[in-house]
Amino acid sequence: MNILVVDDQRSARAVLHQILSGLADVSVFEAESLERAQSALVTQPIDMMLLDIRLSEDPTDRGGLELLRWARAQGHKTPAVMITSATEIAHIREAMRSGAQDYVLKDELSPEMLLPIVESIRERLNLRGEVARLRQKVQGGWGTDAIIGRSMALEQVRKLIERMAASDAPVLIRGETGTGKELVARAIHETSSRCYERFLALNCSALPGTLVESMIFGHERGAFTGAERRVRGHLELAGGGTLLLDEIAEMAIELQAKLLRVLEERKFQPLGSEESVPLRARVLASSHADLERRIAQGTFREDLFYRLNVLCIQVPPLRDRMEDFPDLLQAFLAQQTRSLHFSEDAIRWFQDRPWPGNVRELKNAIERLATVSEKDEIDLETVRNFVGLPGAFASIEVSKMARAILALPARRGSKLDVIELAVFQHAMEACEGNKSAAARLVGLDRKSFERRLGRLSDPNLESVDPDKD
Repeated sequence: MNILVVDDQRSARAVLHQILSGLADVSVFEAESLERAQSALVTQPIDMMLLDIRLSEDPTDRGGLELLRWARAQGHKTPAVMITSATEIAHIREAMRSGAQDYVLKDELSPEMLLPIVESIRERLNLRGEVARLRQKVQGGWGTDAIIGRSMALEQVRKLIERMAASDAPVLIRGETGTGKELVARAIHETSSRCYERFLALNCSALPGTLVESMIFGHERGAFTGAERRVRGHLELAGGGTLLLDEIAEMAIELQAKLLRVLEERKFQPLGSEESVPLRARVLASSHADLERRIAQGTFREDLFYRLNVLCIQVPPLRDRMEDFPDLLQAFLAQQTRSLHFSEDAIRWFQDRPWPGNVRELKNAIERLATVSEKDEIDLETVRNFVGLPGAFASIEVSKMARAILALPARRGSKLDVIELAVFQHAMEACEGNKSAAARLVGLDRKSFERRLGRLSDPNLESVDPDKD
């Protein structure tokens, strides 16, 4: 459980820290100002807040109340307990109306007064989480039931998940981009005895190497420039739950060595710390890459591969299980805020498509149609205008677009640059901003993709719609 203590006085924070140290499985984060507290709520999974109403020497300051209102406006439902003086009863009432759960007077602050309140809130949080999990399970969005489809390929995946859930060994989940590797990892977690603990996922390709290391292992205050406080890494935050290291092949080779040691010794050291922390979580990894080829190229450690590959699941691409298409289409349509209907021609168009982005691309296509289509009845013309090219007609349509581009009036910049930028932007949209996945979609490595996208992202470069003559 993570508790954020917000008080401008160091001595007051120290007293609260000492009282809370008597609780098991509790980590205390501190903030001395409104800005630091807001940053903590954004960057850390905070379960409870202890707030001083006044966060400065200014007698009119009501920083604690401002933080509470800001948190509620941002959608944070984090329980809050106000720590204040007896002279601020009117502000306590205002805090309770703003969503605070309880309060403690500073004159009465003691373990006997504070700890029962904290434990009561923790029990309610645990009960709320259990109710939510049970509701999700009853509604069919739990474990292997969350994986949509009835094909033989998916049935094999479900059987593997159920067998692997009983083990604590690492699992390597392999499959193309967009096939649902994280969904499989969640199903393993939710089917296992760890289901009441946390599931955390960290995308190793979405962050710089130095930041990934800090996110995995955590760091102590002063471990590096800008490390102003202790931050727990995902290995620690996962507790006794499950940690998924997504796109493990993109992890720096030096960091791979550290991860291998963690998996072998079942303990780790946060950056800047001399103390080891026991590893309680189960570690899963996923990748779209050809890991055997990466090993041959020297960019992925062979010993780490064998350590992760104790158990392995290969998630099939959508093109190999098109019999699941009707179920997927129905599920994604049910998630939209409007009722859409597809003509038979439109459905056949969807089924003929190769779907290089797999299930994720299909889901994005449905969401795009629900947003931009003016008609509830989705016909062939609509999907061809708003989704893209079916594989069977690709060469014809590409030729048509090429002629349309050449017919455009002269403009500043190369016409090829304009259309290349459009392709790159659509790739980023299809891959939800993941540059590595977008680079693969257009057939480039990530560095080349970033370099060309940077060159093309010129505010003076005009956009072009190749479908317009």
